[in-house]
Amino acid sequence: MTFADTLITDIESGKWSAGDRLPSERTMADEFNINRQTVRQGLDLLINRGLIEKIRGSGTFISQPRLERDVTEFLDFSERIKRQGYSPGSTVMAFERIKPSKKIANDLAITQDVEVFRFHRLRTINDQPIVLETFSVPADVVPDIEKFDLNERSFYEVLRSEYQIEVSHSEQSLEAVALSEIEAQWLQAEPASPAMLERRLSFDQYDRPIESGTDLYRGDRVRFNSGSVWSLSTQES
Repeated sequence: MTFADTLITDIESGKWSAGDRLPSERTMADEFNINRQTVRQGLDLLINRGLIEKIRGSGTFISQPRLERDVTEFLDFSERIKRQGYSPGSTVMAFERIKPSKKIANDLAITQDVEVFRFHRLRTINDQPIVLETFSVPADVVPDIEKFDLNERSFYEVLRSEYQIEVSHSEQSLEAVALSEIEAQWLQAEPASPAMLERRLSFDQYDRPIESGTDLYRGDRVRFNSGSVWSLSTQES
């Protein structure tokens, strides 16, 4: 078992907990009877996998647990986070009433003359920035939505409680991207670091398109699961 494999096993077994500080490179080199270059290579591998992180002037630490994102499950962000035992947070960075782009209008089955409310929110887990969220909803469907505090309340909960709109299902796609400088700044990550962009079109109980949005996830803080996969032979049997 390599040095990196041993560290991964120790992290996954719970020997190391989130926030724990790793020993110095010299200490680990002596403990494993390997040279410091091998230690650095192993640590770099774990950093790339998001298992550990270096903090300049402080040392190397075990990263916070990753958010498990089941792409086959349709859940509100806050509900999903709470189910995993974490504390969700939200900050509305921008809110505007605008004429939609051609794409947004097509998504929502409206004309470009119909205004939409567009939100930009930063979503956090245990106060750590995880997701940049942008979504649009037809303004005439949710009049006066600015009255409700989306820093504290779930958007889907507001739709359900205040407008009797149930978001029943969505169409989603995933795309690997790199963070721009401003996106990295908001997410407290390095520019050009990997991220996952989720595009979403949500429908209400009447199968009416109600929300068009994107979620930009930090690549080192989220693990995407595709659920159960069946073999072709099983499907045909």
